[in-house]
Amino acid sequence: MASGDQAYGLGVSDATGPLSVSQRTALTRIVQRARSVCGYGFGVYVGPLPSGRESALEQHALLPDPASAVLVAVDPSARAIEIVTGINVTVALDTRSCELAVLAMRSCFVADDLVGGIREGVTLLAEHARVPRVLHTEDID
Repeated sequence: MASGDQAYGLGVSDATGPLSVSQRTALTRIVQRARSVCGYGFGVYVGPLPSGRESALEQHALLPDPASAVLVAVDPSARAIEIVTGINVTVALDTRSCELAVLAMRSCFVADDLVGGIREGVTLLAEHARVPRVLHTEDID
């Protein structure tokens, strides 16, 4: 990721500096929680995406184990949101799930709640990517 905080299972990159320390801390906790919910790594990038999706793909490639990671990239000045899923994650997260997360984020962004929008989006993605719990492990004949 570009500049910013990085820890993984999680990654929070704040390229332009619009986030305060407490906001970055909150996003880091959100990303950690998302990983614990579904087992996939999550990254958040907040900053310019000059080439749109291509820029988001470049940021995703910088994550540790990008094949098993999800990147939520937000360019506040361009009002752009990109979600990039690794090849192993596409099995669990389809296009509709990602579109739902984008809608949830946009509704918060309209209310000037950047961190709340990212929280909603990442949480939705993690919930949709979660492996269902097995209630019974006995074979039925």
